Amino acid sequence: MAEDGSKTEEERVDEKKYFQKVLDDIVSLNSLFTVAVFVGLSLATPGQIQSLEDRSECHSDTRLRKRLVSFEIASFSCFVFSGFMAKTVKIFLYIYQKQDLKNPHRQKISLIAFYLSIYGTMCGCLFLLLAMVDVVQIKLGRLSCGSKYSLNTVLILVGAIAPALLVYFTSVSYGLVFTTKKVMADSQK
Repeated sequence: MAEDGSKTEEERVDEKKYFQKVLDDIVSLNSLFTVAVFVGLSLATPGQIQSLEDRSECHSDTRLRKRLVSFEIASFSCFVFSGFMAKTVKIFLYIYQKQDLKNPHRQKISLIAFYLSIYGTMCGCLFLLLAMVDVVQIKLGRLSCGSKYSLNTVLILVGAIAPALLVYFTSVSYGLVFTTKKVMADSQK
């Protein structure tokens, strides 16, 4: 940092590269998750799905398959929203590359779109997690019928993904508060 507390040109370039890398990762991740959405949707066809459990009460009903489709579409919507927000930030970074880098209006809009993109991906992951729980119930038997394979699979799925989402949400929220304070302080200089 320069002695007056402002960023040097090199620090601005590094920050821009970081944001672009994160945005590229978000778009790639959303593309991967979108494939999972369509795999889940393929399991929602009526009358063709029976679980691997022998008991008929363990087979999925229409309500479960409809819920799967709802979660999958909600997940897909969040991923598309997130991708558009990420592309918006990339456009802002490109447009203002040669202009005044301390423009607080641009910084605020870029930060809002950046964090909306991240939160959109998190919401999409949450809906995808709920959809995968339904996929497990469709394939291995409903949780309500006491299928130990379904229960173990759901516990592993939720046990692995929920803490990761919680840590990610916490760190992103901390980053949001930190950067918002920093941008507000910079805009008042």
